[in-house]
Amino acid sequence: MVAHYWDGAAPLAHRIRDISLTGLYLLTEQRWYPGTVVRMSLQSESVVETDPDRSVTVNAKVVRSGADGVGLALVLPEKHTARGAQGVDGADRPTFHRFLRRLLGNQGQALIEYILVLPLVFLLIVNVVNFGGFFAAFIAVTNASRAGADYAVLGGASAGNPVEGTATTINSLIAADISSLPNRASLVVNICQSINGAAGIPLPGSGSTCTSIPTDPEPTSYVLTSIDVTYTYLPFIPLFSFPGLHIFATIPPATIHRRAVMRSIQ
Repeated sequence: MVAHYWDGAAPLAHRIRDISLTGLYLLTEQRWYPGTVVRMSLQSESVVETDPDRSVTVNAKVVRSGADGVGLALVLPEKHTARGAQGVDGADRPTFHRFLRRLLGNQGQALIEYILVLPLVFLLIVNVVNFGGFFAAFIAVTNASRAGADYAVLGGASAGNPVEGTATTINSLIAADISSLPNRASLVVNICQSINGAAGIPLPGSGSTCTSIPTDPEPTSYVLTSIDVTYTYLPFIPLFSFPGLHIFATIPPATIHRRAVMRSIQ
């Protein structure tokens, strides 16, 4: 809430730190003498401007001064006037009491609305984080499978003369590519080849389980090398879930499977 009063210059809004049925503490640089009566308009910032009960005019008497403002006692006439009537003496006591009750009611309503909305905002933030983590994991696994397939078909005469791709070096490359992801222990890599029409041949030393490997339309001329990467994503921030009812507050653990296939000359 703010107060407006005239001191010879353009009226400015001064914040009210505390207010009650009998007085208020106004944050201001003015230091009136005790006993000075100041006429001011009190205005609620939480009410729309078109509301006729947004403000009330009162007379207040200075009773003390502080380091950051002054304390005032409200001078409210007892006369009962029509609602909203504010004569020379300012609003009467019933009018001011209605204004203050409405102000406190609006503040309580805003607090209740905030409490109701807060869990939804928290749930939204958690899901943004978890879905963002899932998409990051999906991209990382996709890139790792492609990098592994590129490396698997390199020969010893490649630029830079890297170590020729073996089961160990390919697995190390893929593990390094997803090293930033949580639950890295769930990584499973299958390295398989299709040679001379025989599909599903594990790369020596890989210990891979090869199923559903595509065959090359020109099996006598080319070798197909398949890099199968499987990773289980766990949400960064787990929340309650009821798997039996298929109800999840956030994304459940999900398996990401990506395959990259490269063709090389025999």
